[in-house]
Amino acid sequence: MKQKKAVVVGNLAIRHEIKGRKKITILAGGSYFAALQLAKLGFDVTLISRLSSDFPQKYLKKIKTAGIKLLRQPSWESTEYDVQYHKDGTKTVVVHSDAGPIMSVPRIDADLVLISSYIGHIGLDVFKILRREDNLMVLDAQGFTKYKKQDGELTYVPWLEKEDYLKYVDILKLNASELYYLSGKTTVNSAAELLKLGPKIVALTFGDKGSYIFYDKKYMKVPVYKDVKFVDKAGVGDVYTAAFAAKYLETEDITEAAYFAAAAASFCVEKVGGEGVAGIKKINKRFKILKDIFLV
Repeated sequence: MKQKKAVVVGNLAIRHEIKGRKKITILAGGSYFAALQLAKLGFDVTLISRLSSDFPQKYLKKIKTAGIKLLRQPSWESTEYDVQYHKDGTKTVVVHSDAGPIMSVPRIDADLVLISSYIGHIGLDVFKILRREDNLMVLDAQGFTKYKKQDGELTYVPWLEKEDYLKYVDILKLNASELYYLSGKTTVNSAAELLKLGPKIVALTFGDKGSYIFYDKKYMKVPVYKDVKFVDKAGVGDVYTAAFAAKYLETEDITEAAYFAAAAASFCVEKVGGEGVAGIKKINKRFKILKDIFLV
């Protein structure tokens, strides 16, 4: 069978996670976690990111070891930010540096295009250049709903240009906060309204509460795999998105894709910095368990 090709667009980042007095630093960015999951699922992956010339070699080596081809666009600085978790369950994100927007890319023939940047704008031309009639275009909305204030703290803002972008998108993934800044509403069913703008599928995630998938005039609720030892949640949504897209590209079955994504995401929380991201054999075991329990 011919190896599937994927292009992932979004800036890599250095992420500092602060929990009380404990601080860990990991390679992050939505593009990294998504590309890593696709590579572990057997895709030929090209990752496009803006990076400075002094981006740490240890992270570049990690990308290469994972079998991901890195297409670097030059930048004065790389993306680096703090995520500080508070006792009340909230978090504060402060950006130290931002590599800047990715406004154009080379024309690459890919079966799957996944656009995901934790922060940093992706230009409309990127969608136009990579879109093909017979490929799958997937978008994680997170980078389009964030705004960096003067002090570096991230906040959410409405995505005013969404109509221009979403007409190129097949699968849109977002969380509850992002849903409000795309639709102006907080009800779960408001995600279905985004289907009118172009996407065939909208995946709305709620962390450990599961997800909702909207398509046609239908929706389904998808559970999480609960038998895990939780360590960290960085990258969980990105892994979910990549796994959903990969399975849907293979089967065109939304239910299969959603449960496969839930199984894949369950591994990500068990280790830090993408170390838990699993391959097909491990995912399939939890995938089968979820289906046996919920799809009898």
